Amino acid sequence: AGVLRAFSVRVERTPYGFFISGGQVYQSPGEVQTEGDWSGAAFFLGAGALGGPVSCTGLQRDSFQRDRQVLDALARFGAEVSFEGDTARVAGGALKGIRIDMADIPDLAPILSAVAAHAQGESVLENAGRLRLKESDRLSACAEMVRALGGEALLQGDDLHIWGRELCGGEVDTRADHRMVMAAAVAAAFAAGPSTLSDPESAAKSYPGFFEDYQTCGGIIL
Repeated sequence: AGVLRAFSVRVERTPYGFFISGGQVYQSPGEVQTEGDWSGAAFFLGAGALGGPVSCTGLQRDSFQRDRQVLDALARFGAEVSFEGDTARVAGGALKGIRIDMADIPDLAPILSAVAAHAQGESVLENAGRLRLKESDRLSACAEMVRALGGEALLQGDDLHIWGRELCGGEVDTRADHRMVMAAAVAAAFAAGPSTLSDPESAAKSYPGFFEDYQTCGGIIL
């Protein structure tokens, strides 16, 4: 809707979605800056919370993308969060478990699971049932990821409970799911031992350069 309005197309919000009348003509604003992807940035911002500091540029704080809420979630965990211009910056802190509703931000569940696995105490990712309908059953995949790396996780209905501890590393079945690959890579980077991830090439579905950026941030790939 925001992009359409930028090109002079009227968009009306209704109780059932959006209404766009016919016969409209696009008018170029002359110059458009493409907004960055909060969903992709979330993995490195999560890494910043575990070690950091990490800065991601090209983002809009008032974006329509709901995954912008990753900054609020990481701040609640106890990370140091700031935003200036188009740059989000996250640095580590004394992370503690949180309770968070995932109903409107299901794509953040994998990286928040990775952060929760390293945070002190219990975290609960509530109302996460939509995760079962993604590229994989991400709800069970998140729990298995944490356990595979040496953590503790339990599914109770649509809620995922994670108890943070030092992870030892291990073998993670990412189910050829791009978000599970990236979340597992971040979680594994801060484990005490090495980890092996299945289907790492799956990250290319949404983030072809993920592992290049991962290495730029200090991640080690063998």
